[in-house]
Amino acid sequence: MSKEYKYTYRFSEQTMDVRYYKVESNKKLTKKEMQDIAWSVEMTEGQTYIDQDGKATFEGTEFGDDAQYQMEEGEQDLKKEEGEDEYSW
Repeated sequence: MSKEYKYTYRFSEQTMDVRYYKVESNKKLTKKEMQDIAWSVEMTEGQTYIDQDGKATFEGTEFGDDAQYQMEEGEQDLKKEEGEDEYSW
């Protein structure tokens, strides 16, 4: 049985993370084929994925800064902190 909660909060976070993949193949790939192979690899640095069309290596993530946040649901139910006039990030 799942517990029901009184309040639900949803927010989005947007950053400019950059993920690096290396795809190797013995045949010329389309952009979609290249992406399908790359996106099949586990996003842990150094992990590889191999199928009949090629090999993908996840080379890592460069994490962005200056994240932007936006409330999607529940803003009206947020408890204000002391000295806070209005909700803002």
